[in-house]
Amino acid sequence: MAENALADQSRQHPDGWGIGWFQEDEPYVLKSANAAHASQRFEAISARLTSHTFIVHVRRATVGLVDSMNAHPFRHGRWIFAHNGTVFQFDAFLRQWVLDRIDASLYPLIHGDTDSEHLFHFLLTRLGEAGVDLNGRGQTNATTVAQVMRSTAMELDLVAQNEGIGRPILNLLLTDGRLMVAHKAGMPLFLSTQKRFCADFETCHAVKVCMERVRPMDHPVNHLLIASERIATEENLWEEVPDGATVMLDASFHLRTEGPPAGWVAPVLPAHLRVSP
Repeated sequence: MAENALADQSRQHPDGWGIGWFQEDEPYVLKSANAAHASQRFEAISARLTSHTFIVHVRRATVGLVDSMNAHPFRHGRWIFAHNGTVFQFDAFLRQWVLDRIDASLYPLIHGDTDSEHLFHFLLTRLGEAGVDLNGRGQTNATTVAQVMRSTAMELDLVAQNEGIGRPILNLLLTDGRLMVAHKAGMPLFLSTQKRFCADFETCHAVKVCMERVRPMDHPVNHLLIASERIATEENLWEEVPDGATVMLDASFHLRTEGPPAGWVAPVLPAHLRVSP
């Protein structure tokens, strides 16, 4: 079960957990500063909740205190966001750089001290500048959201290079319950669109990853899992997302992957942040 895999993962990511989900059109987020593997609440809730869309996160703190407000995911309106990775020298330099670029109306909504929550509001600002509804309640184009997420990550990467500091390592994940967008830069990231054994294999007409078929770049799917590690491997076929790539799922369950930009070189994950298998 995926929730069991996440509980096991939390032994190396013990600094909080969070679950974001939707009931009908309404988003909900529940978070805790406790380790998921030691939390009866996590076990009970993750087994009971049902939704068409989930974002589940177990935290390994690098920036910010161990506190429920610093646990992921973060929510604004319908938007639910999670980040896996680190923005290096955030407190020393990049916190103020990011704050200077966040819309003034969003600044009071930052309640924690993580790089991730600041990055979320920076991304929201860029989405607003692109004409996207900041509350996520309007009709939103997945390609537009993906382009904004990608350019925001690249903007942060470029300023780090220009300042001679460590390039940020980022898995970014954002949803409004209808679309989902993810971006990878320097962290492991995997996706799955098909189980190994499918009862509908003979009758399903969707183009999909199934029985080791090659996945087209742009195709309809009937479900999507995105994770920093392969989970439930006995059930699902997983493929690794190329570094620098952006994954987008639109409201009609059409999946597209935009590859890394020309000349992209992945940032290096420092040895002290690598999780032993």
